[in-house]
Amino acid sequence: MERQHIISTLTKCLSAIILLLAYSLSCLSQASITINFSGQLNGSAYQRLDSVKVNNISRGWAETVHYPDTIAILRQTNNTEEISFDTNALYQNVPNPFDCTTTAELTISKTSDVTLMLVDVNGRTLTSYNGTLDAGIHKFEISAEKPQTYLLNALVGTKSYSIRMVNIGNGCGNAIKYLGESQDITAKLECLNEFRIGDIMSYTGYATIDGESITSTPITRAQNGSENITLNFSISIVYPIVSTLQATEISQTSASINGRVSCNCTLQATGFYYGTSTNSMTNNITTTQSPLGTFSYLLSELEQGTTYFYRAYAIYNDEIYTGEIKSFTTDSPNINHDITVTFTSRGHSTNYQYLYLYIPLDSVKIQDQNRNWEQTLIFPDTIMNVDFGNTKLNINGNASSGDRMTYTGYTSYRGVIYTQQTQRNLYSGTIEFMFEIPFCDDKYTYIEITDCEPITYNGITYTQSGQYEIGHFHTTYNCDSIIILDVNIGNYIFTEQRVETCDDSYTLNDITYTESGYYRQTLTSVHGCDSVISLNLILGNGFTDTRDGNIYCTLTIGNQVWMAENLRYLPSVNRGTDESWSESRYYVYDYQGTNVEEAKDTYNYSEYGVLYNYIAAQTACPAGWHLPSDSEWTELEIYLENNGYNFDGYIDTDNDRETHNMIAKSLASTYNWSVSELENTPGWLQRKNNSSGFNGKPAGWKTLNGQFAYINENGTWWSSTPYNGHHWDRYIHYTRIYLTRSHNENHIGMSIRCIQD
Repeated sequence: MERQHIISTLTKCLSAIILLLAYSLSCLSQASITINFSGQLNGSAYQRLDSVKVNNISRGWAETVHYPDTIAILRQTNNTEEISFDTNALYQNVPNPFDCTTTAELTISKTSDVTLMLVDVNGRTLTSYNGTLDAGIHKFEISAEKPQTYLLNALVGTKSYSIRMVNIGNGCGNAIKYLGESQDITAKLECLNEFRIGDIMSYTGYATIDGESITSTPITRAQNGSENITLNFSISIVYPIVSTLQATEISQTSASINGRVSCNCTLQATGFYYGTSTNSMTNNITTTQSPLGTFSYLLSELEQGTTYFYRAYAIYNDEIYTGEIKSFTTDSPNINHDITVTFTSRGHSTNYQYLYLYIPLDSVKIQDQNRNWEQTLIFPDTIMNVDFGNTKLNINGNASSGDRMTYTGYTSYRGVIYTQQTQRNLYSGTIEFMFEIPFCDDKYTYIEITDCEPITYNGITYTQSGQYEIGHFHTTYNCDSIIILDVNIGNYIFTEQRVETCDDSYTLNDITYTESGYYRQTLTSVHGCDSVISLNLILGNGFTDTRDGNIYCTLTIGNQVWMAENLRYLPSVNRGTDESWSESRYYVYDYQGTNVEEAKDTYNYSEYGVLYNYIAAQTACPAGWHLPSDSEWTELEIYLENNGYNFDGYIDTDNDRETHNMIAKSLASTYNWSVSELENTPGWLQRKNNSSGFNGKPAGWKTLNGQFAYINENGTWWSSTPYNGHHWDRYIHYTRIYLTRSHNENHIGMSIRCIQD
């Protein structure tokens, strides 16, 4: 009876888990759908897609999926904010953590100048790669000398992308090696425009065939869920187009090799070349008569554990047409090992409130405590085989049954590295690492609607102000994603606007103002209620630098008057590698020449100004202005904190810059920042930045070894105050909510904001 009770209880628990998983997946399917695209030529042959135009006819938007992308993600959203997106991407390295050497892939949407930099925890660039790459996915091998965390930064044109990597090995040296174009991953485009289940979608493919751009037959349908879509291209083919397909039915001594041919013609023969190297394939020919379409041949009597290369061919009018070269490896012979240890892993949240059924291992470090050696197995190698005597398989070091072993597992989950360690004697079996991983963070999305009368939204009428939950989704790991409608019903709408401009006039709603002052406009909505705009206008608030004629907007914050732009004073210009700790140096981001007029003609100069080393920064500000001290920066921070410029509106009155410093968004400009998913950071909903008017731009900086870095990610400004051989500075980062105080060496190149004497 007791045994039956236990079985019944386990059955109920398993049923509950299955139901929860089914519910989680059903909720996820409501949040997004996935469209997989493939190309087909004349109804049979595979055709590579150059791009696919995704057109939402119901909502009037279109986005393009570029090669090598083959997937589009359509997300349901009520968010009508304008969000920019970028089709370039730097993918997380594999493996991670790694033992000295790892690989990473970079996808770019068009031919671009590319710089990759390996940066250590102190911000030093250890090695770099520079080159011009075509559109596509590119693979790099990265080597790191010491066991620590590194940052891999990729600059594609003016855009910057970064990933964090963890090295657990020693002695490889620091290097970045370009391995060539990659076909190993399938990229995807996440469509950021609004989508709803049932929207009428149109998909059109584009491909290049024999040097000519060809358009597929468009597919138009109501999109009600995820699916695979094949786009068909039709052309008249008078010669064979041959494709080599993946091998199937691979065993220790045999494999089936496959091909496909398309042609409006009569073939003489089809077949394959194959061999154990690309140079020996012509010595091994097997022929078979075959109609158009796919054809196969079963190879037998092959060597075990051997790699074979092959390509399909067709003969037409006594000429041979071939497909691409592919390869397969026959299965290795079965080996019985003295000891086999298999490593697996799962995860759980704090107090086991949630159990992750599977967490992939990045690596396992193995240490023999009796014989004092260690080795790391890198994903996907998660099995340790030990043969006693002269044969050792995948471990380097003597071992004996019963040795005391320490096993440490590593996994990377949602950008965080987790480790778990266990000790046991050496014997065959399975070791399961159990990682403690936080459950997840619920995400709330707020949609604000204000009007003077009852509001109808998505077919529901709201007669009272309040917050209403209108969407509740679950992510892959059962996190909550909740959409809240914030309804404000009042007799009128009141908006305050503060505008500071260097111009002598300002126009709002067809009314032009020529003097500074406070103005009020009253507009009448379609519902008959008043919309009141209170305008605090400051005109002609500018300063002209007589040295070069540059005009700068200025603004008053508390008792201070700041320039509202980065300084552009450029008496001379230096290459990035021309560094000095004792003489003035002037840099323009990414400019590597010495011609001032050429440098001034660049976008980075006009948009971001000049980068100065500290020696130049001391004297760069014009007469009547100076480089702000550390205490003047602190005064600015405290004023903003005390006067409601924290992103949450919190008023901090203790005059301590660090207790509630959430002012980065109020200081950052409204564009050019890298996109961040972290709420209330400068990279999140950028149009809501710059409430203070400071207009801090992500100009990047000139780092060590002549490298320019972090444009679109950081805005960094000098102070005049020394600290321990360095000088204090301030910087804004696109993923951080606070204005950061740091210090740097004198030869670093950073921006300047001048403050009035």
